[in-house]
Amino acid sequence: MNNPLEKLKESVGSLPRSQKLVVDFIINHYAEVGFMTVEQLANKVGTSTTTVMRLMVNIGYSGYSEFQKSLHTLLREESAPQMRLEENLKNHSHSEGWMRHYELQVDQIHKATQFNAESNLDDAINLICSASSIYCTSVRSGLPVAQYLTHNLNRMVGKTKLTMADSSDWVDDVIAFTEQDLLIAVSYARYGERLIEYVNQAKKKGAKIIALTDKLSSPIVPYADIVITCPAESMASHNSIVSSIYIVDYLISALSMERSDSISQRLKQVDSILKDMDYHVHKKRE
Repeated sequence: MNNPLEKLKESVGSLPRSQKLVVDFIINHYAEVGFMTVEQLANKVGTSTTTVMRLMVNIGYSGYSEFQKSLHTLLREESAPQMRLEENLKNHSHSEGWMRHYELQVDQIHKATQFNAESNLDDAINLICSASSIYCTSVRSGLPVAQYLTHNLNRMVGKTKLTMADSSDWVDDVIAFTEQDLLIAVSYARYGERLIEYVNQAKKKGAKIIALTDKLSSPIVPYADIVITCPAESMASHNSIVSSIYIVDYLISALSMERSDSISQRLKQVDSILKDMDYHVHKKRE
């Protein structure tokens, strides 16, 4: 693959100043540019769409669409698990792994706190409280987050269901979605196509969307009414869910305080049934 960023760097010396400004922006924000229209890119740089299109031709592309396809390929390769693992192994030794892991996760939580205003999280809680039905979904590494959220929401307020975006069964649910329904989608790079399609169909039905995702350049963001950003970096090849669980746990706790009376009554009813079932262990086994 011809790396589009390398092509930009190789050509920058011969370009006029207006196009160099575009090059600078793309190199510094290429993950975001991968999901921008040519008009959005031009507005961000403060130039015209004509300047952007001329740049694409000057570096060997037929137009912006071809350049963006090449950029998408680069982004997929960079986020591939084996590439992430190889890059992380270059930067860290095994002997420093434990403390490095601690520092990374603390930093992820700190970033999640900075990225998400409390008012934005309050808006998410209001959507949860007002929804007629709540659906939580994800694929692969995001599923534990969706499962944890589903379990706790259903226990506290009911009307919550986990759906698997990788399965086509969600189609049976989405055809009945209305403006009173809420879909909470968890999505990390490399962003599952079926999850995006699920969110797209839910949006068409008028359902509200809360997106928990790792970057504002995520393809799920344009569909979302509320975006909650949860960094997902790890020391290895996987997407870390630590900051997502931190955010979700806050939403659960804040919801408990917001709806304390009704949730308390519901939990008492649940506990009564569990006692009737003799569900919990009461004493140590001999």
